[in-house]
Amino acid sequence: MNEINESSTMNYSTKVHASYSLGSFFDDFLATSLSYMVFKFYETEIFLPVFYITLGVIIYGLWNMVNDPLAGHISDGNYKFMKKYGKRFTWFLLTSIPCSVIFVFIFLPPRGNDLITFSWLILILCILDTLFSFTIINWQSLFPDKFRTQKERTKVGGIQILFSLFGLAFGTLIPTLIITSGTPGTNIESYFIVGIIVTIALLIVSLLMIYGMKENKRMIDRTFIQENMDEDKEKYYQKIKFALKQKNFIAYLFAYLAQTTVMVLMLASIPYWLEYILKVDDFYEMVILVVFLLSSVISSPFWIKIARKYGNRIGYMCGTLGTGISLIATMFIWQFPYVLIGFIFIGFCMGATWSLIYPAFSDVIDEIVVKTERREEGIYYGFRTFIGRFSIVIQALTFGIIHTLTFFNPTSSTQPILAQWGIIIGMFLVPAIFYLIGFLFMWKVYDLTPKIVQNNKQKLIHLEL
Repeated sequence: MNEINESSTMNYSTKVHASYSLGSFFDDFLATSLSYMVFKFYETEIFLPVFYITLGVIIYGLWNMVNDPLAGHISDGNYKFMKKYGKRFTWFLLTSIPCSVIFVFIFLPPRGNDLITFSWLILILCILDTLFSFTIINWQSLFPDKFRTQKERTKVGGIQILFSLFGLAFGTLIPTLIITSGTPGTNIESYFIVGIIVTIALLIVSLLMIYGMKENKRMIDRTFIQENMDEDKEKYYQKIKFALKQKNFIAYLFAYLAQTTVMVLMLASIPYWLEYILKVDDFYEMVILVVFLLSSVISSPFWIKIARKYGNRIGYMCGTLGTGISLIATMFIWQFPYVLIGFIFIGFCMGATWSLIYPAFSDVIDEIVVKTERREEGIYYGFRTFIGRFSIVIQALTFGIIHTLTFFNPTSSTQPILAQWGIIIGMFLVPAIFYLIGFLFMWKVYDLTPKIVQNNKQKLIHLEL
């Protein structure tokens, strides 16, 4: 029986699906913990000037611009020592463990000199990002090759949303429960404890993912089929040039940037929002987060059903438009428990993008593989990873500019009304704008309808790719 089919039979067990999908937890748990804590830690505990923090994250973003596509290109290479277990699996083993360990060093900066602290921030972020890129790129690159039918992809996508939300929840709740809220500058040790917990959790998840990351012989043969054709391999810049000409790829990148920007800005803003605007304790933060997560989980089967009937594109469009509108409406609610209504709608609509984010990109990859007749997805996942990490740069720029213009005082426990509105804009309005832009790209540019997607799958059968 051919490996690619549209029957109801799954090619892998639920155990494999779940083990592989833990990558969503790894990705979102690390990214959430990073975005939730780093800016506030260095601004209100280390007292590194906001200019240095913003500049450091911008430099990190420039490194990202080079590192992620290059990591994808390197990952596509055929190295003989990787042929036994497969290059995606081998890269994952080589990078996921050190990536987990390096996280805690973010919260061990040398103090006493702003320039040295600034340099430490850049160094650790860049090392972490390099290892993180290789880990996530090779995990994601396995998806379209391993799960090849719409039914299996949407099933794995549904499992991934659960692990994504768990990653989001733990990445937010662990800092909330452990980080102390004493006088600014006195809570450094609690951040370090959280860093230790995150590192241990990432190490455990990495080990649990091994079962789902394994490549079978047929997959390994497909990825190494051109190992003796060096003269025919494209140069790196040619791959980049080709990638940037693929309109569906570019449209998806804008939609994905909207998704990651919304999450980074919302999560990084929550501590400021609760402390300076709602003025409630950590318990209410957990209530808001639980309501948000439950809404997303409950909506997932609905969005998967929509995608199977009308295609991933339609489901994704509905999610981005609905979330953008919900964010704008919620920014005018300043009291608890009324904010819960806004977060119910935000969570429900974001369930679409979480559920369909990987199936939609798999459709894009299928189209590219058909055009190139090669299984070299790494560079495209490299671009995707760069776009995802670029949201951290957007967050730093947003906070740096808004906090400066609205006179936010990191050493004060209260903020003027102008600074409060700055927090609101950064948490709701800026993310909404990005989501609406993502919707426009999926509507006007992205054209992978169910019929085109199915045609591409049939062509892959013919090409044996």
